[in-house]
Amino acid sequence: MTLKTLFLGSAAAFAVVGGAQAADLSVAEPVESVKVCDAFAGGYWYIPGTDTCLKIGGNVEFDVNLHSNSMTDPSTHSSSWDFVTKIGLSFDAKSVIDIGTLEGHVALAGSYDGKGGNSISLDGAWLKIGALQAGHFGSPFNPGSGFVDYDVYNSDLADANKLQLAWTAAGFGLALGIEDPRETWHSSLPASFSMPLITGNITASSGSVAGFLSGGFVQLNGGTTWGVAGKLDIGIGANDKLRLIGAYGGGKFVGGGNDLSNNGWSAIASFQHMFSSKLTFDVDYSYLQPSGGGTTSWIAAADLVWTPYSGFSAKLRGDYTVAGTATGVWKGQVVLKRSW
Repeated sequence: MTLKTLFLGSAAAFAVVGGAQAADLSVAEPVESVKVCDAFAGGYWYIPGTDTCLKIGGNVEFDVNLHSNSMTDPSTHSSSWDFVTKIGLSFDAKSVIDIGTLEGHVALAGSYDGKGGNSISLDGAWLKIGALQAGHFGSPFNPGSGFVDYDVYNSDLADANKLQLAWTAAGFGLALGIEDPRETWHSSLPASFSMPLITGNITASSGSVAGFLSGGFVQLNGGTTWGVAGKLDIGIGANDKLRLIGAYGGGKFVGGGNDLSNNGWSAIASFQHMFSSKLTFDVDYSYLQPSGGGTTSWIAAADLVWTPYSGFSAKLRGDYTVAGTATGVWKGQVVLKRSW
């Protein structure tokens, strides 16, 4: 047997064995690549094998809080500063259907305050089909806050389980909500309450002006309680905005943390100036005359927000609160935030 014959025979044997082993292997299915979904705003992609578009968002925030010693918890420390880390995570799913859009939203929020206060909670969850929205989200009564992101004197209606119908067309909008009142009024409700919290709003916008008007009523121990609220946004030139907010009614409809049915009122004036696309200055003044003729309070606040990169911001914020004749309390904050 020549060397050439030996090599050719060995190669043929390996080919037969290799072919037999290859026949025993299952054929791998082709992997479906993830495709960008351009039916909605940026950031959506198709879930493989479906016509559903998914977007994943989130943020991480680090707060440096500065405040009067009277604002701290004496059981932990008497310092005038503390650190807090916060997170947010959201999932949005959308599909185009014959009556509009089928949507689903889930959001989680968490924080750690450095003294054992570690929490993660549901920050909203709802489904929407056409004009109908159902789940846990903000009330259509709430007019929102000023340009400074802080706790102000306006509606205290909590995010709640609700059904809502909403329509928009030609710059006008209408929303009607049926809400579970327990998340806002708790023990102030009758033991066997039968009426839900009823809320609604009308919106309109034209050019640089946008308006918002809302109302609501609920059954409490002392009878029904109602409230109305309004907001007006006005653009002033290319770089300035003015926002005015007012509310009148009982307890939580106005704010201030009480459940009374006696009527009070609150008001907010807010101004924003954009030095550039990356630097913004905001200032707010908020006033509260609580239900039942309680102690009046006011807050003055301002912030400076720098956004050097998309998805990153640094904010310097401060506010001063006065309740009745008590000594005013100040708080300051430095916030670093990464969003995606």
